[in-house]
Amino acid sequence: MTQLSRRRFLAISSASLGGAGLATQWQPLVNMAHAADAPKGTVTTIPTFCEMCFWRCGGIAHLRDGKLWKFEGNPKDPQSMGRLCPRGTGAVGSHYDPDRLRQPLMRVGERGQEQWKAVSWDEALSFVAEKMNKIKAEHGPESVALFNHGFGQRFFQHVLKSWGVINYAGSSYAQCRGARDVGFLLTFGAGVGSPEPTDIKNTDCLVLIGSHLGENMHNSQVQEFAQAVERKVPVIVVDPRFSVAASKARYWLPVKAGTDLALLLAWMNLLVTEGRYDKAFVEKYGHGFDKFAAELKPYTPEWAAEQCDVSADLIRAAGREFASHRPASIIHPGRRVNWYGDDTQRSRAIALLNALLGNYGRNGGLFVSQGMKMAPYPLPKYPEHSKPRLDGAEGDIYPFADEGVTTAIRASTISGKPYPIKGWFVYSANLMQALPNAAETIKAIQQLDLLVVCDTLPGEMAGWADVILPDTMFLERHD
Repeated sequence: MTQLSRRRFLAISSASLGGAGLATQWQPLVNMAHAADAPKGTVTTIPTFCEMCFWRCGGIAHLRDGKLWKFEGNPKDPQSMGRLCPRGTGAVGSHYDPDRLRQPLMRVGERGQEQWKAVSWDEALSFVAEKMNKIKAEHGPESVALFNHGFGQRFFQHVLKSWGVINYAGSSYAQCRGARDVGFLLTFGAGVGSPEPTDIKNTDCLVLIGSHLGENMHNSQVQEFAQAVERKVPVIVVDPRFSVAASKARYWLPVKAGTDLALLLAWMNLLVTEGRYDKAFVEKYGHGFDKFAAELKPYTPEWAAEQCDVSADLIRAAGREFASHRPASIIHPGRRVNWYGDDTQRSRAIALLNALLGNYGRNGGLFVSQGMKMAPYPLPKYPEHSKPRLDGAEGDIYPFADEGVTTAIRASTISGKPYPIKGWFVYSANLMQALPNAAETIKAIQQLDLLVVCDTLPGEMAGWADVILPDTMFLERHD
């Protein structure tokens, strides 16, 4: 499978799209060159928030002569602090992208051959509804599954759950944050969430383990990281690669890939044996510390040095550095941490190391998120179901999963057990890249009676769809 390019969609033959309609259906809403040269006139502003990633920074959309002109950070927003990352500032370009999906498309050739015809919304939705009802009649509504990502998925999920869908999952959980959040939930009692509750703005020491601040663009954290570097806060980076963050670090530990847990055990050993942990905090909030300390005894810096391929002296120096700044010291929980198979235990070790520093709920550490409880919107109850969920959120395969797992849905689609999955809806997700082993994904797709992809731009996943539905982006919606 070669990666599907947007240009290949634009080069679809006029025979399959219906010649005269080709130019019209792909016509951008506004030509960017014309928008940039629009006559000067009335400029209006609309406060909103950015959905180019999950950070959801506050922003202000500027319209010139009624047309979107620019998008910038809201200076009153504590998230963006008046700035947006390159994704956010690129939102206007995404809005006007000439490769945008503008009209529903239906497959006319074999699945995966990328042969399409442009159709009306009525034709596309009628086809999808007919296929869904056929699957429902033959297998039950549970045999349709949803893969989702981003804010707009809430609307898709609500509609499909109302129809009877019970299997749904986002790759951000199984392939990114699931192990981390479960690890903190089992250890601390609450997940990390997004954004992570790190008080980098007030910290006196920051430890990054495979967290590439400065290369990823999590807006407020990158700004706070830059400010911390400017304040000459000691930064400790654990990464086999000499990343941008490593270039700013006082200590760089290029550990052998897969040995993070050994390093974390050695650091906990160091803090306990040398008495560098917050004894009052541990006594007040910890449970089973004696057993914990006894378990740590074999995991010395010398032991970890052999595992990690870095010196015991470096391990000690870095550990003593972040311990000396407690509680205003952070072991960053990280993101996209599903790497090695022991990632839940790795995440638990990070949660425990932060506890030894006594930094929960302390300035410069991990703040405890607070919220306001509101009554839920009085929606009707979703239909009852008697079949088990196949998305991994129930059962023994992933006993601690509190959300659906994408690969579990894929596995059930291939096996057909304990009941078949015959329809997929994929909202704003490229499963060819987001799921490991693309061959398995293609194998699952070939078992389907219906595959619907909804997105703003044609990607690899769209190339396998039966129906492609163009989506709106956040600067076009009124929700």
